[in-house]
Amino acid sequence: MSNGEIERLAERLTEMYAVGTAVEILLDGVWLPGVVIRHESPAVWVQAADGRAWFVTNRQRIRANREQT
Repeated sequence: MSNGEIERLAERLTEMYAVGTAVEILLDGVWLPGVVIRHESPAVWVQAADGRAWFVTNRQRIRANREQT
């Protein structure tokens, strides 16, 4: 996959998850609840329930929060 293709995939995160969207992020094999707090191309910042913020660039590590949808 070229850098251009990777950037296009990552940019879609900002289209998929608006700021304020409840999501889950995959850390160490566990899905943790969080909220999108900011867009920063090419990815999104997510604040986990424990208060830590994570820069998420990989679509396989983020999903809509199934309890919130």
